[in-house]
Amino acid sequence: MRYAFLFAAVALVAVALMVTCRREPVGAPDTVPAVDVPLAGGLKARVVSWDIGLRFASEADWIARVVQETREASADGVDVLVFPELFVSGLLAHAPDERPHEWCTRRVNEVLLPAVQAAAGAEMLVCLGSYAHQNANVTHALNRSPVLLNGNWHFADKIHPTQGERIEDPPIRPGEVLPVFEFRGGRVAVVVCFTLEMPDVSAALKKEGVQLLLAPTATADEDGVARILRTASGRAVELGAAVLVAPLVGERDGWKNVGSAALYLPAQAGIDHRPRESPRRTAGIGRDDFDIPWPQLLGLRKQGVKPETRPFLVEQPFRIERR
Repeated sequence: MRYAFLFAAVALVAVALMVTCRREPVGAPDTVPAVDVPLAGGLKARVVSWDIGLRFASEADWIARVVQETREASADGVDVLVFPELFVSGLLAHAPDERPHEWCTRRVNEVLLPAVQAAAGAEMLVCLGSYAHQNANVTHALNRSPVLLNGNWHFADKIHPTQGERIEDPPIRPGEVLPVFEFRGGRVAVVVCFTLEMPDVSAALKKEGVQLLLAPTATADEDGVARILRTASGRAVELGAAVLVAPLVGERDGWKNVGSAALYLPAQAGIDHRPRESPRRTAGIGRDDFDIPWPQLLGLRKQGVKPETRPFLVEQPFRIERR
């Protein structure tokens, strides 16, 4: 009997030690890998991290790879497909020396967009990253994002070029219109990189009641990655929206890119709001799938009998006084 008691005591100590060892350390990041179990009626989103340094034998080979990614996403039942900012610059490796961005713009319109449209599912939302859009006989360009929705192409220009983009050749000018698209009973907007970081843009989108932000990005260092990811997380909370981040990676001609694919959700009851972030990537083509609880996001616009704290539903005029 004495030995049985001693054995039981030792077993209890061993179990306690196992539980202690499995416990996360204090300060561990509250992140989980994608993907969780899909919810009924939710959206399957795929983020493609694209390596700008990858060399393809021809323009046709580059386009074929983009089409392949789109076709595979459609076959996998993806609802929302997002590529990174400026990943279309990969076409420039095959452009003539004279006005290469104008050539790239023509190839996007004449070849790339029709090919991707043919490969995409009929109900897919595809954000084809962005590229430097330059028209003939124009000295500047726009950082333009093609958006395939309901079988038609739409375009969203980057509203806030970075200080570096403004002095490039050709210089990138600010976009003038930020479109908001109707999608599956909700609203979606494309905010290209630096525009995501602008509080005035967030305030305007709050009034529009968006439920989904697509954020194609290109960041050169950890400071840029931190700004994008931290801002994306904040936008999810203040807008009551899902925010998808699609990073450019790789290096070309001294231009380095690093980033994490990510999904952020509002911090509200019934929604698993832990950040979904991929490891930092600096090279290669990566695919990250995320499940977006679309019905829950749409339902956040209506309060129940017992109101929940929801910052995206509050409009309270106030004034600032300097004292």
